[in-house]
Amino acid sequence: MEWIVAAILLMLAAIVLVFVARALARNSRYARLMAKYGDEKVVDALLTQTIWQGMTAEQLRDSWGEPIAVEQKVMKTRVREVFKYKPLGKNRFRDKVTLDDGIITGWDQK
Repeated sequence: MEWIVAAILLMLAAIVLVFVARALARNSRYARLMAKYGDEKVVDALLTQTIWQGMTAEQLRDSWGEPIAVEQKVMKTRVREVFKYKPLGKNRFRDKVTLDDGIITGWDQK
């Protein structure tokens, strides 16, 4: 009977540690992004993985992480990149974000 109580207490302690670790990681990320951007609205949007037109490639990486694949076209007056996220199969992706000269101009989410 005592070992059951001990096992339950051990499991509860592990669960509490997981929640504390996640909270500390989130606070650390929030502080890092606030130091980087200095705008609470931008940081909140990045933490909730929101994207918007006019967002920079660096902000996109801070929000969604590194893309799985990047397609780049160099034109006369600009560089167009398509960041691809969440693969569905070979060369198929759920989310594609289009950037012109490092600024988001559109996206496609399936």
